[in-house]
Amino acid sequence: MTPKASDIFDILIRQHADMLSAFIYSMSFDRSEVDDIFQETIISAWTRIDDFDPSRPFAPWLRGIARNHILAAARKNKRYRAHLHGLLEDRIEEQFGRLDRESGDSFAERIAELKRCIERLHAEGREAIELVYIRGVDVPVAAETVGAAQETLRKRLYRARLWLAECLKTKQVFA
Repeated sequence: MTPKASDIFDILIRQHADMLSAFIYSMSFDRSEVDDIFQETIISAWTRIDDFDPSRPFAPWLRGIARNHILAAARKNKRYRAHLHGLLEDRIEEQFGRLDRESGDSFAERIAELKRCIERLHAEGREAIELVYIRGVDVPVAAETVGAAQETLRKRLYRARLWLAECLKTKQVFA
């Protein structure tokens, strides 16, 4: 019995859901829109599945659809129009594309390795990363929560990101 197209689509979406969420989250300027953009992307992918070339990777095609929805959301909101140029530069897509090309660990396994690196961070860096990137707290609120100036918290985040990048590089998660 051959699988139905809807079953294959469902498998592909489940396989790429975490990556897609991370991609949308990393490009979105309004965290409250991440779930909506995710759902719109899935619906668009389903309605355009006949456009997908099965000889090519699914993840970049899915991210392209998501990127179009993110750009549309940014164009609608005057506050985010200034950031359109940055979105169009595709630095984030470049990084996700590099992950697609590298052999080895799945996206979930790489995220697990990132979590292990976060656990090894010094307390202040880990607290800053958890507040801002995991819980989604804005920097001013996070700074107030930890009793630090905003600039101090930004420096902690910067140092923590550098340390995490080095940790992941030594574990050969990211080149």
